[in-house]
Amino acid sequence: MDPFGYVAGITSVVLALGIAHILRGAGRLMQARGRVRLYWVHLLWALNLFLFLLLNAWILYRWSNRESWTFFLLLFVLLSPILGYILAVLLFPDPLPEGTDLQTHYYRNSRWFFGLAALLPLIDAIDTALKGPEHLAAQGSIYPVTIVLLFALNVTASVTRNPRFHAFFAVFFLVYILAFIAINLRVLA
Repeated sequence: MDPFGYVAGITSVVLALGIAHILRGAGRLMQARGRVRLYWVHLLWALNLFLFLLLNAWILYRWSNRESWTFFLLLFVLLSPILGYILAVLLFPDPLPEGTDLQTHYYRNSRWFFGLAALLPLIDAIDTALKGPEHLAAQGSIYPVTIVLLFALNVTASVTRNPRFHAFFAVFFLVYILAFIAINLRVLA
């Protein structure tokens, strides 16, 4: 197995754990319907995180041309999937007792969820820079603005419990990630 195949294998396992946790949580919510109070913002973040993890798995391939790997580069590449898994764990209560209020659960965990999520744009910026100047330049002038904006929105979400802000951010992120996928579809394909 070549070095990238090894890195991709380990990374895929961590990504799959996060995706599986989201799917398991969604399934458990379906089973508990009527006994759990759903919150649409929470559900939208579950979808957002699911799409993020899938996109992360797809974008991992951009490392495939890397010939030289170190243990520290492996750790760095694993950071985003590890954070994604932890975010998935924070989203879904375990156990899921009857009467669970997902709005209460969401805001109880929002400081940690968005505090950790704020690291993801920073990791992405480092990741993009490590792939070389050509790759960084190919992201365009909007890239640094996007990184700063996502970081600021996550930090804000970690310190506020304003339902309007959280609703806005959940919808904004869904539009952002769908636009990112649509714009980069030819690159990702």
